Amino acid sequence: MPRILSCLVLACACLLLPAGAGSAGEVPAGAPAAAPGADLLDEALAVAGLERATLGWRARGWWAGYPEASHKLRHVDDLFDRPLATVPFARTLGAGARDLLDPARAGERGSRGAGWLHRAAHLLGVDRRMGAFRSYAVNLVAEPTPLAEAVLAAHRHAGRPTRYVTFGEESPYPLLEKDLRARCAVLPEAVSGLLGRLVLDLLDAQGWAGRAWRNVPMELRAAVARRLDLGVEEVDALDHEPALDDVLARWDEASLWYAGLKAVEALDRARTGLTAALAALPDSAALVGLSLALDTPLGRLRVRGTGDDVHEAGEAFDWIVVDLGGNDAYRGRVACSDPAHPVSVLLDLEGDDTYGTTPGFEGGTQGVGLVGVGLLLDAAGNDRYEAHGTLAQGAGQLGLGALIDLAGDDAYEAWYGAQGAAWFGVGLLFDTAGQDRYRVRSDGQGFGGAGGVGTLADRAGDDAYEAVVDGAAAGRPSYHTQGKVAVSNAQGCSMGRRGDGADGHSWAGGLGSLLDVEGKDTYVAGNWAQGCGYWFGTGLLWDGAGDDVLRAHGWAQGSGAHFCVGICVDEAGDDVHEVAQDWGPGYGHDFTVGVLYDGGGNDRHAAGSSGLGWSINRSVGLLLDAGGDDTYAFAKAGLQVGTAVFDARLLDRGGPSRYWTESSSLGLLVDAGGRDTYPEGFADGGTRSDAPGSDNVRARNRGVALDRAAGTLDVERPQLR
Repeated sequence: MPRILSCLVLACACLLLPAGAGSAGEVPAGAPAAAPGADLLDEALAVAGLERATLGWRARGWWAGYPEASHKLRHVDDLFDRPLATVPFARTLGAGARDLLDPARAGERGSRGAGWLHRAAHLLGVDRRMGAFRSYAVNLVAEPTPLAEAVLAAHRHAGRPTRYVTFGEESPYPLLEKDLRARCAVLPEAVSGLLGRLVLDLLDAQGWAGRAWRNVPMELRAAVARRLDLGVEEVDALDHEPALDDVLARWDEASLWYAGLKAVEALDRARTGLTAALAALPDSAALVGLSLALDTPLGRLRVRGTGDDVHEAGEAFDWIVVDLGGNDAYRGRVACSDPAHPVSVLLDLEGDDTYGTTPGFEGGTQGVGLVGVGLLLDAAGNDRYEAHGTLAQGAGQLGLGALIDLAGDDAYEAWYGAQGAAWFGVGLLFDTAGQDRYRVRSDGQGFGGAGGVGTLADRAGDDAYEAVVDGAAAGRPSYHTQGKVAVSNAQGCSMGRRGDGADGHSWAGGLGSLLDVEGKDTYVAGNWAQGCGYWFGTGLLWDGAGDDVLRAHGWAQGSGAHFCVGICVDEAGDDVHEVAQDWGPGYGHDFTVGVLYDGGGNDRHAAGSSGLGWSINRSVGLLLDAGGDDTYAFAKAGLQVGTAVFDARLLDRGGPSRYWTESSSLGLLVDAGGRDTYPEGFADGGTRSDAPGSDNVRARNRGVALDRAAGTLDVERPQLR
């Protein structure tokens, strides 16, 4: 739980400043003017004496006191240096969800034959974690092969014999080859061949997953797999697990991501092939009662037919589960890897299915890459997913985990580390259609823990996202709100491990993204949500269309604290953006880039007592609205939009640490078009900034509000010097 020292005092400091110490007023006639023909963003920056190229900061090695963190993702420093690149950055991810998860384009192949789900997993997950891959094919070469032959190949892959010969004679038992052929004879030939191809494709993935851990002893893998509490301990460095540092120094993560991408493509190949094969069968009724379970050295392989089946996980490890249809029920651990079994997958072709856990379940189910690859692909039906414990529904911890649902009105319920969540890995939840409901207690719905990329991408439908608000009910009470409100860490949020106040093991946050392409959506959360970052992490919420309602309590909607990035982009619609307490929308604290961009519509933007284009402690806090009749409101009287709070440290060059004095900071609100309503002290069509000669001006710490009846906001200009 982040320690925000003196935040509440600083957030209200602007109300107590004397006129010469950074107070704001109407811009005088002699203020800098933008060049003729410039857009409103350029005009507003000119009021502050800034240009696009001078906004933001680039940390210098001589800045004593400016912290460092290991495992930073490659985009972070560049967004610090180019805060206006945040909107294009968000839009690239949104475009990936829009284009690559469109069911109408499911049959299209990308460059060199790459499939749609593989490309989505790459762009929205792996590429953000590691840029060594591009969206080419993953080079699966297996052909349809009888299942029995493929399972024999699995034995050989594990170094096990398929025939037992001693004293020059074959043993009368076990007769593995004969037994497998007899047991697999219940399958139609075409179905058997496609299941065999799936096995061979996954053996390819298994080989790469095993290679990823070749330099990591099993005891280290087991140690990091046992730590299911990273969401609790990492933020304020409550505990340190040295095995994580040891594993991160030794693993071959490129091989692991290659294995994960191969597995995604393998499941999609099996889905399309089996769907066509079942449709071509003259009589599928014979498959209703099908039940086949085969033990292999890599885990159990289970195939169930088109009836309504119950899958109890039990104690055995399920390597591959395929269900050909029916309204099925799954209980316990499914599609979750572990240190001894680096690949686990589940494919369900159709039916209204339920996925659940049993009492006392600690975690790891429904698409979890725990030190490996875990994938769940459900192709059709109105499905219900419920998971207790930690890590579920598309989560990765030193692994790639994904839950992919391709149709239906679905409901997702989970506790912690779920619905697109990751630590030093990739966690994905893709839902391509339907009106869906998502509920999580904390650390989910697009959450990037330390070094992790967590993405929830929903392609269509009127969806509802809820992170439990009540602190006691969530089990994560926030001290920012006397424990009454939860630490949500959800809906596009990222948290790093802040070790500067503890043991010095600082791990940068990752990338947490919630991407909703279309529909009238609702988002509800407590603290730390809806495009929020912390400790070198990036939290991002992108909504492509629809009249949306976003409500959170604090630290939300283009917000963050301590060297991070928070982005909230809402492209269209009549929207509500409300942060009930403080710290958003459009708010940055302590070298944070916090941006809320709304592309149009009649919107309401509301904050408690800090937000609406606010910066404190050398941050860039922006609220940009590109059109419509908008309302801006604070719950507390006397506050102003577009505020940069002054602090005496911004001008103090006498101490040992001077990084506060070396950069510029900005709190900015720009509204283009429409008839807008503001708090008292600013009006539609106005311009306001800091008084000439004020301490804020001397400190290059500027607050600006600019409203124009017409004009454009160009946020797509190439972000180059």
